[in-house]
Amino acid sequence: IIRLSYYEHPDYVPLLRRAWTLWRELERASGEKLLTETGGLYAGAPGGELVAGALESARRHDLQHDLLDAAALRRRYPLFEWPDGWQGVFERQAGWLAPERSIETQLRLAEQNGATLRFAEPIERWTSTAEGVRVVTANGSFDAKQLVIAAGAWMPQLAPELAPELSIERSVLFWFEPTAERDAFARLPIYIVQDTDRIFYGFPYIEGQGVKVAGLHFGDPADPDTVDRTVSAGDEERVRAWVRRRMPLANGERRDAKVCMYTNTPDAHFIVDHLPDHSNVVVASACSGHGFKFSSVIGEILADLVLTGETRHPIGFLSAKRLVHG
Repeated sequence: IIRLSYYEHPDYVPLLRRAWTLWRELERASGEKLLTETGGLYAGAPGGELVAGALESARRHDLQHDLLDAAALRRRYPLFEWPDGWQGVFERQAGWLAPERSIETQLRLAEQNGATLRFAEPIERWTSTAEGVRVVTANGSFDAKQLVIAAGAWMPQLAPELAPELSIERSVLFWFEPTAERDAFARLPIYIVQDTDRIFYGFPYIEGQGVKVAGLHFGDPADPDTVDRTVSAGDEERVRAWVRRRMPLANGERRDAKVCMYTNTPDAHFIVDHLPDHSNVVVASACSGHGFKFSSVIGEILADLVLTGETRHPIGFLSAKRLVHG
């Protein structure tokens, strides 16, 4: 999901605007369709983290949006069961990215521009040298002036200074076939719903896939090397229970389910910075379950940091030092 009225923090909005622009530039450069604009709906109790946060970002950054009461939610989105008193924030500039196609496109264009791609080559360690850094892999070693570590769930192993502040969480995504109203599901915006203390999110119906739904942060700890990728009945039931209650016509056959991992920080904000005490090592943990949409702008920021040591983008709130040095 890509969206601008960002409930997590209004400081992300300038980065999101640039990310959106870069996704469109990537589409033009590659000829690939990566971003589908659907609009975005964020609903829950007034004053809750989701609605209040989305409104704050929209108002602070003058983002076009509609504030909907429960009656308006029911008129516009009758596929959901909306409780009395709820509110929704709708914005037009939101949608979804095709992740596999986006990654493949980024890699292809990187290679066309001179990058060397190495796969299935685990990194064993890296060390600082007089000239820069040395990276030792299962197949050999590399020397470089600068190092970027963007290792996802393996970040604690490769940047141990950050390990106490990073926790790995197992998350499960589901795709269901609607029991009726498939065309209406296809017209939905992307949506995020805060229901009591739990946040669920989903996509419109996509042909060949179904309706994707997942819950955020159930808190299942994981080790990236041994994570259980088998989807259990319990995994499914805690998502289906919400679907039955709030979106009953989506509660059809399960078409697919996938296990992924989140790399969480204590405040759920990213780390994009030089590694403390290593001026030639840059770390990027764009994480906590809400990072993929930023990958276009994070790449630009990392290039800035490697080439010039700084960036024009406002990333002070993503500093590693806020966690490592208090």
